[in-house]
Amino acid sequence: MKLFYTTCFTLLFALSPHVLLAQSTFHDFILTAFEDLNTSKFDAQLDFLKTRNYSIPIIDEIEIRGGNDEFNREDQQYAIRIRPSNPWRIRRNNALFNATRKELDIRRKLAFAENLRDRYTLALDYIFEKRAAEIHEESFQLLQQRIAVLEENQQTNLFDAKDYIEAKLELIEALVELNDSNSDLNRLEIAILSVLQTTSIDWSNLELISTEKLNLYSQQVAKSMLNSTELELIAQELEVAKRELSLEKADFDLGFIQGEYRPFRDNDSDLGLSAGITIPIFRSNKNQIAERKLDEIELKNELITEQQRDSINKVLNYNYLQQLISHHIELVKQIELLNLDSLVDQLNRIEDNNPLSLLDIQEGILKIKKLKLQSEEQLLNQYLEFLEAFDAYSQSSLVNLISNSMETIN
Repeated sequence: MKLFYTTCFTLLFALSPHVLLAQSTFHDFILTAFEDLNTSKFDAQLDFLKTRNYSIPIIDEIEIRGGNDEFNREDQQYAIRIRPSNPWRIRRNNALFNATRKELDIRRKLAFAENLRDRYTLALDYIFEKRAAEIHEESFQLLQQRIAVLEENQQTNLFDAKDYIEAKLELIEALVELNDSNSDLNRLEIAILSVLQTTSIDWSNLELISTEKLNLYSQQVAKSMLNSTELELIAQELEVAKRELSLEKADFDLGFIQGEYRPFRDNDSDLGLSAGITIPIFRSNKNQIAERKLDEIELKNELITEQQRDSINKVLNYNYLQQLISHHIELVKQIELLNLDSLVDQLNRIEDNNPLSLLDIQEGILKIKKLKLQSEEQLLNQYLEFLEAFDAYSQSSLVNLISNSMETIN
């Protein structure tokens, strides 16, 4: 799954014509969210929705007429007929396109939030994979040391053939894990570099958010009860549907005004004026009106359903995040109580210490580091899920959400 996600992410930005050319910091990486194709398409649509491109003209139609009842030159008559546009239709059309512009604005906001989420996810994958690769490297080196100690002590009581064979087999497994981890790390780095369009990145100044800071910020977000952009979008789609229905109901002609010129008739004046009024008793667009009404009903139900789902989703994500915070804090506490580093120092000071015992302790420390890393990765990934559930990515203030200082990105 990670391979599919990373490949798609890489291809998407490799094909983008708006990527930045020379960036390397983490803030630069986050700022590329503005350059994504899925936001630029909304910019193009919003740019197109100018008044001249959608407004209905005041005059709907001008018709020039000519007539001759007797088919001779002396009986020719001329007329110009003007059909004015329905003023209700003009006004409702303007309201529809204003609502459509607002809907596009919300969709762009959602697309930008999605871009941010993708970048934070990719960044965390890269950071934790890099740390995992370091642990795999340490594990591989410790196994090499164990094998070396056993080989050096083949004639002593330290040597155990079974332990030696197991260490050899574990070394192969460790090598495979190390290669896989480095391969995943390389793939993630390529994805990031393709976004930045550069050859190297420098995230050395990025200090990941601490558990304490994460806990405080998540509580702050949960209490603020930010408005859901998804719900805002559905509400706006409902508004657009209402405007479309209103426009369909106003889709009829008012009538006409006709000026006439009859130069060969025996009248006091050669000019005449006539007018007609259209009474929309029978509508040819009843099916369109029905479809718009069905759309409105569907969106009303969707809004109610999404409101319920959004509330449940927020509660579930917040509770799960709190559980992971508690588990991680307890894990760190238990690790500190073990005080394994002190035990290693004591073993090093013992002159006749068994070297394999020291390796056992170091391997145990490494396993604990791996467990702690997995716990932190799970916690931060759930933190991203929580931020998405509470729509924190869509807020106006652009801050580094995974940095411990949570500095503004500019």
